[in-house]
Amino acid sequence: MSALFQNILGFLLLYKYATLFIVCFFSSLGIPLPAGSSTIASAAFASQGYLNIFAVMFSSVIGNILGDVVMYTFSKKYGKKVLYWFHLGKVVESRALKNIEEVENKYSALTIIASRFQDQATTILNVLAGLGNIKFKRFITYAIIGDILQIAFYSSIGYFFAGNWESFYKVTGIFSWLIVLVVVIISAFLTNKYTKKKFLN
Repeated sequence: MSALFQNILGFLLLYKYATLFIVCFFSSLGIPLPAGSSTIASAAFASQGYLNIFAVMFSSVIGNILGDVVMYTFSKKYGKKVLYWFHLGKVVESRALKNIEEVENKYSALTIIASRFQDQATTILNVLAGLGNIKFKRFITYAIIGDILQIAFYSSIGYFFAGNWESFYKVTGIFSWLIVLVVVIISAFLTNKYTKKKFLN
């Protein structure tokens, strides 16, 4: 267990739901904070009577959703300007990025919902959604669904396996990376297929 996570556990017991909200919010912004393990630990505390499980789930979901909205909005408004500022205009104008954006828009339900189970993937998808042509209503709908499913999954582990939640989290960490790998492979396949189809037409 890292020193950072040990400190977060202390804050969770001291400041409770505010700490959980902050961790989940900043994790959605791409800051490497252990949002998943914090949610599981909070649910474990709830099973022991220190916290309320519904308040744990609400705090986590709201933190995730607000972080998603902020990241999407920032990317939509400033993302391409930032890339141009770093002299990465070729990336913005590349055919590959446009194909990824089109595929992501077409299969947004799969990519956005699945990405919620892995913090880094969440941030990347939020940025790509903001840079691309995914409408906010579509993005936030799938983001909310994914966030609720993710928090329900993590909270269930912490609440029902409170005594062994750390062991279960290690397994779910591997599981989350497998989800990302599958999504990346499927997205790459669909992008390649989409590109070929456009080329042939």
